[in-house]
Amino acid sequence: MATASVSFKSREDHRKQLELEEARKAGLAPAEVDEDGKEINPHIPQYMSSAPWYLNSQKPSLKHQRKWKSDPNYTKSWYDRGAKVFQANKYRKGACENCGAMTHDKKSCVERPRVVGAKWTNMQIAPDEKVESFELDYDGKRDRWNGYDPSTYTRIIVEYEAREEARKKFLKEQQLKKLEEKNGSQDDNDAGSDEDVEDGLKIDEAKVDEQSDGLR
Repeated sequence: MATASVSFKSREDHRKQLELEEARKAGLAPAEVDEDGKEINPHIPQYMSSAPWYLNSQKPSLKHQRKWKSDPNYTKSWYDRGAKVFQANKYRKGACENCGAMTHDKKSCVERPRVVGAKWTNMQIAPDEKVESFELDYDGKRDRWNGYDPSTYTRIIVEYEAREEARKKFLKEQQLKKLEEKNGSQDDNDAGSDEDVEDGLKIDEAKVDEQSDGLR
């Protein structure tokens, strides 16, 4: 690429230029200064430090490497979701045939399809949405979390905590129920064993009576 700083030099001038560049890189000579009074790093390659010919740069400068285009007034704000601006009392010409809002048509309507649209019933006219337009920069257009409100995550935390508490309560009730059933079955077994002992005692008493009668 042709540059503005390139000019025809003699062999001696070219040798002196190389020696000066080497001295600047070694710190033996002061660094080159641009038109704004800022020092130019001598280790920057020439293809980067030399301005293109179409910029007509007569003095050494690094302005062509900086962001020289003026940025428009980019914004960091986001759309006001769910905001309404005006709600009419009757259907207006050009409004949505389904809900009656002026900010969209029937094809783009997100409300449920009515059996008879607002154009014919002239009732329950939906409010107009708040339409906004922003000029976002390169990062703003590609930011997945642009416009996200961190406070909305609190609702998700509360929901999951309530679900966890309900799960723990249900498991505790199930464990108590199992323990009660187990204790009830143990009581029945204990009662049955007592009856068996009584029956065994009655049999033994009968045998003793028979033996005593035989001895007599």
